[in-house]
Amino acid sequence: MFLLVLNSSIIYTVDADLRSRALESLQSQGVEVRLNTRLRDVRQDQITIMEKNTGIGEVIPVGITVWAAGNAPVPFVRELLSQLPINAAASAGRINVDKWMRCPTPSQETFGSILVLGDIAYHEAQYKYDTTSEPLPQTAQVAGQQGAFVARMLNRGYDMSITPPTLPSLDKSEAFSLLRVWLVSRGLEEAPPFNFLSLGLLAYIGQEEALNQVMVGNVPLFNYSGKIAFVLWRSVYLAKQASSRNQALIAFDWLRTKVSRS
Repeated sequence: MFLLVLNSSIIYTVDADLRSRALESLQSQGVEVRLNTRLRDVRQDQITIMEKNTGIGEVIPVGITVWAAGNAPVPFVRELLSQLPINAAASAGRINVDKWMRCPTPSQETFGSILVLGDIAYHEAQYKYDTTSEPLPQTAQVAGQQGAFVARMLNRGYDMSITPPTLPSLDKSEAFSLLRVWLVSRGLEEAPPFNFLSLGLLAYIGQEEALNQVMVGNVPLFNYSGKIAFVLWRSVYLAKQASSRNQALIAFDWLRTKVSRS
């Protein structure tokens, strides 16, 4: 028997019908799922779990325990936080950032010199779904858009020490550079804040089945689950690879795994 213990609901970021489909799929694969349950103790041959609502505990004998307890900040982040003001610290070891991915710094002179993005960046007022006050999940989709946003700001030469970041004052010989003229003509003398555009969520749930929630921003387009969703999940996975060499190697590995199992 396989036992899956989750602190909250399963894949809480997708719609309710997809969560139900994921739960049914795991149960059909022989996995017993315990939702809203905390892990209290892990020993060599047993674990202790406790229901969050009732506080009832249970000791379960185990052969192998796989503990996936979430993300923890790397030592560099902890060291950085120790040198930043107290208001830089967010929940779960993350770092507070403003709308331009800047974190608080010890002095005004150094403000704008540190940009934080990806899993470690936190700004609750900026990253909200319509139905929850929780920040967006720490996913590659969020980090990728933040990376592109920061790259644009740096390439355009915005002065990050002021709010909002603006194009620096230039002398006459530089004032008519093509990049500056292009930015000014588009009304981008000031850097726009970061806005995350959700394109949906993909999740693999085993046995060549997946969940797809496709959307643009807050507008849902369609949901898929099962084998069709698995094909889309793999297609997106391949398309996101950095090189055609990686795409070929991954596709060959999938084919070899498929043949060896048949």
